Amino acid sequence: MSEQTILASDFRVIVRYLSARGINADSALDAAGVLPMALSQPRARVPAQQLGELLTQLSHQFPESNLGFELADHHHVTDPHMLGITAVASATGIDALRRIIRYQALVSTHESLRLVESESTVTLSKSVVQNEAAEHIIQVFLFTVVLNAIRNITGFKGDIAGVRFTGRAQGKESLYRAHFGPRAAFSQSEAELILPRPVLEPPITTANVDILTANEPMLASLVRSVREKSLAATVKLAILDRLPERTLTEQEAADSQNISLRTFQRRLESENSRYRVLMDQTRTELAERLLADSNYALSEVSYYCGFSEQASFSRAFKRWTGQTPSRYREGLLASPA
Repeated sequence: MSEQTILASDFRVIVRYLSARGINADSALDAAGVLPMALSQPRARVPAQQLGELLTQLSHQFPESNLGFELADHHHVTDPHMLGITAVASATGIDALRRIIRYQALVSTHESLRLVESESTVTLSKSVVQNEAAEHIIQVFLFTVVLNAIRNITGFKGDIAGVRFTGRAQGKESLYRAHFGPRAAFSQSEAELILPRPVLEPPITTANVDILTANEPMLASLVRSVREKSLAATVKLAILDRLPERTLTEQEAADSQNISLRTFQRRLESENSRYRVLMDQTRTELAERLLADSNYALSEVSYYCGFSEQASFSRAFKRWTGQTPSRYREGLLASPA
């Protein structure tokens, strides 16, 4: 089984927490085997085990603290790359949760989160992936961050349907009830945050279709790159990174991987692919996503895909799909909902 990884930027929360306590974070990171420079690289990943080791170390260092709650106070929506910003740009609270589930591999390859929807509730559950001390900190942190976000974007101030933790309470149970309300339970078989569904269904004030359109293709490619661990997936992501301002050349793509052009070409051939094919696939996938949204004019779709002229885009799209962009969009609109 391949090693489980997490996004290195997740450690920024811990760095802020330690800094707020007047503690140099570098020594703590070093003890857990985490290179501080990785935190500044938006896509750097580290073994998930290192997070568990660092949280366990901190639980021993600060036994009087409830680290889950305290770390949540230092969380920024931008920490999980673009996922946090994209989630809160969703149309509704439930759409935001669905996006977190859909792209969770970006944050952790454990993919430990699950969403269960019923007529009256929506339950975010998390499976156990760390040792008891670290797992409890993560559960408290995660559910606190999610609930705070839901309250902020929906304006919901009431009690949730319930929250359950697999471990025992760390400190006074009253602290949990102050954050989550009266329905907090411990030593349960599953960790769950249970939210009333009616709260999550109305439109939210932070909804932004432009952010969704710009970020979602990148998120999909990031997750694909993490899961596949292939050069092809990484190259498609690099191509998306440059659009719409410019298209990445094959030499630049090779340079981005720190390999020669010939080695780059051989490695793609070993994955049964070529650079031109990846370029076309990336632009096709992006164009299809944009064309599915009638808010975007064909000229805008052309721009986002890196074309300076709409006519050139139309010819390319027909070569890729066998249809013109307008005909493709008409077919989507004619399809039953």
